[in-house]
Amino acid sequence: SKAKLTGPTKIAVAQYHYLCDGQLTSCVSQPDTTRSLDAQGDKLMNRVVYRRMGNIESILALHSVNSSRQRGGVRWYEFRLDRARKPQLYQQGTYAPDGFYRWMGSIGIDADGNIAMGYSFGGNPKYPGQRFAARLASDPPGTLGYRQSILAEGEATQRNTLRWEDYTALAMDPSDDCTFWYVGDYIKKGAASYSTRIGAFRVPTCVGKGQR
Repeated sequence: SKAKLTGPTKIAVAQYHYLCDGQLTSCVSQPDTTRSLDAQGDKLMNRVVYRRMGNIESILALHSVNSSRQRGGVRWYEFRLDRARKPQLYQQGTYAPDGFYRWMGSIGIDADGNIAMGYSFGGNPKYPGQRFAARLASDPPGTLGYRQSILAEGEATQRNTLRWEDYTALAMDPSDDCTFWYVGDYIKKGAASYSTRIGAFRVPTCVGKGQR
């Protein structure tokens, strides 16, 4: 009864265009077929993350956008609450280092303020699969200092539907507050539908819980 919700509050960010013009537009190309995948480009992905580290309160979010190479990138944001606890944009970036598609991602932040994200990866001649990237808290704003790594390499084309999974997810391991757990889908060779891969990774410099 003492809580209240106000807003919305508009926060200016760098210009972008929804990947594939939004939902149900199917533009992510695949090898061996003319069927393209829906990128769900019109919404924030699972999930918006809040984290407090000392006096710093951060809110993280990401979504999928068109890249400068006419493919897809992951646009991510870190907002911080000011002294009045109003959200302000602290940093932002678009991860699109090459001419492939990155979409349907999920973001997280560890105990040391390092940020990681997993996402679907593909685009002809690559089959759809899962990859991840990360940054140190000390990296220049808006950049991912740890280059992309592979969680699950796609081995086949999805043909039974244009919809590509619902959704990926990244979460922190509460046992050490450094390990990121990520889950996403890929297609095995000869399979009729996708399989799920769950993996864990961490930023090597993370100190985490109970080790300071």
